[in-house]
Amino acid sequence: MKDPEDASEGAGAGAELTARFAAEVDWTKVVDLYIPLPEGQYGPDLLERHWSPDLLTAENAQAILHFACCGDGSSVSPAAPEVLPFLVEAVRDPAVKVRPQILETLVVLARAGNAARAAELGLGHGGRWRTAPAAWPAAWDRAVDALLPLLADDVEGDEDIRVGVAAVLAGAIRRADDLVDRFLARFEDEPDLSVAEQLVLTVGELAPHAVERREDAVAWLRERTTDAGKGEEPDMDDDIDAWLAWMDRHGHDVRPAATVALRSALRPQ
Repeated sequence: MKDPEDASEGAGAGAELTARFAAEVDWTKVVDLYIPLPEGQYGPDLLERHWSPDLLTAENAQAILHFACCGDGSSVSPAAPEVLPFLVEAVRDPAVKVRPQILETLVVLARAGNAARAAELGLGHGGRWRTAPAAWPAAWDRAVDALLPLLADDVEGDEDIRVGVAAVLAGAIRRADDLVDRFLARFEDEPDLSVAEQLVLTVGELAPHAVERREDAVAWLRERTTDAGKGEEPDMDDDIDAWLAWMDRHGHDVRPAATVALRSALRPQ
């Protein structure tokens, strides 16, 4: 079995989770896409390293698994639905040092899955090169449900994780109507500007795929293109109470992001 890193560098996944890596993943499907078997075969230790306290070890494991799941990003490999639940679990664990990198992998997988579906329906380009296993849609749908709670700002982590999760969920196009509602509601409560901007961009990506909520999403984005939010920050030295009141409001100025999102929302399908 291929051994990308010496296991002695350690992993922090814990015994129960480590046992699940072995029991719940069909490792015969998790292989290097270009190295023949048995040298290109991976095992549970590859997931364990995502929990390593050593950043380089975790980064190397993540890079290897990314390639095993989607190669150059054009397709979803049979490995992806096998390991996807644990990639999501890693994103949900603040102890994992490579959460942003995992989210980047999920963005690529979502796009590849959508491209494969479009090619299957004759709506995209790439033909047989755009593929995804039959197990992918159900696995992806479960992943979406597991990621949604991470949009809340009371979840341990930081705004970068919320930005990444919102970017991943832009690829959940088959659930566009439901997610548009969720993102519009979340925008009202989101305290961080960078996350609010990504929520807007995600609405723009989902809107063309919505049925019942498309017109509402477009109208909402149009409003955001002209809404200055809570306005310019007051001078704290001039009026501390006004500054504190301004800081407590969430009315973000997302006009540049909304302009980009509106173009996405209005693109022909």
